[in-house]
Amino acid sequence: MIRYDNKDFLHTIALHLELFNTIGGGVSETYAKVEKGHQEAVIEIWAATTDPQSFKIALRKNKLTMSSGITSHYSSSVRAPLFSRTFILPSVVNLVQIEATYLEGKLQLKLPYHQSVDRPKEINIKQL
Repeated sequence: MIRYDNKDFLHTIALHLELFNTIGGGVSETYAKVEKGHQEAVIEIWAATTDPQSFKIALRKNKLTMSSGITSHYSSSVRAPLFSRTFILPSVVNLVQIEATYLEGKLQLKLPYHQSVDRPKEINIKQL
């Protein structure tokens, strides 16, 4: 029989149990949808019971990573991931103008295309 006398260990286990009980008892599944238009692409993430502050969006070069997690009410150091998704963005996306909004359980990222994508560019020929 194993005996646990370490109160810190038991406290940590209790925090994790509380967190996983919360996840199992009240968090809905997260859905992602990507729509491509003529001037922009839109990524929509539905997570009805997820707090907007729990979402994190990171962009490194052309790699866009979106994630969310739930933090214990008792300790901010105890966190469980709910959702993580990485998108490799094509070169037509203007990385500087990406916008994110959150409304009623839906996170929306607008990925505008560069202006030059829609119009052909004429290239001048220089005589040497």
